[in-house]
Amino acid sequence: MLNYNNLQQDFIRLIEKERLSHAYLFFGGNEADREAKIIFAESLANFLENKKFEKPTRPLIELLCLKRDEKGVIGIDEARQLKHFLYQKPINSERRTVVIRHSEDLTPEARNAVLKIVEEPPENSLIIFIARNEDNLPRTLVSRLQKIHFSLSLSNNQSYETKSRKIKFHELAVEELVTDENQLDRFFESLLFELSREPIKNFIKLKEALRRLTFIKQFNTNKKLQLRVLNQVIKKSL
Repeated sequence: MLNYNNLQQDFIRLIEKERLSHAYLFFGGNEADREAKIIFAESLANFLENKKFEKPTRPLIELLCLKRDEKGVIGIDEARQLKHFLYQKPINSERRTVVIRHSEDLTPEARNAVLKIVEEPPENSLIIFIARNEDNLPRTLVSRLQKIHFSLSLSNNQSYETKSRKIKFHELAVEELVTDENQLDRFFESLLFELSREPIKNFIKLKEALRRLTFIKQFNTNKKLQLRVLNQVIKKSL
């Protein structure tokens, strides 16, 4: 597992201050990196139950991991299992935790059932959705989740280098980013990595960066304008 010490400490502080949310979305990286997000989620559940922030070496009493069935989906039966599990009072942990490993594969019926639980969560529950991209889930669900972006191709002890230098906004002219698609992609990867070092602290900046990236990639929008607006929000953080 990559080094996520900063994120680990953020979650420990949230737990100590009793400010842990009831539902999170862990996203980012590519499909091959999904396991790292799952391990972090299970390590969080282990800390809640055993005060050890590491991958559990034995099954946890208060952890349920939902996987795809033989049809490759997570259906209504699994959603009912989730509900039954969460509405039981925890014994060995502060929370009963459910990790949905492939949340993009929830069926529409299962999504609606899970959405109702997220809207009115049991008192001592925690649901962690694992996905590659937040756009793969319904906006009605995503809007109710605390989103944590994982830069999985890089550890916290590494720097993203290109041409022997780290990419930062103030080093690249907007015109250069607009005209060079590869440079633009490298810039956003570097930016998201920097902000993800402290995702809770940088939540607003991270959300804005992802929003502008979506506008640029999915819509016929003015790239220069999007980058300038983004610059106003995040430049001071780097």
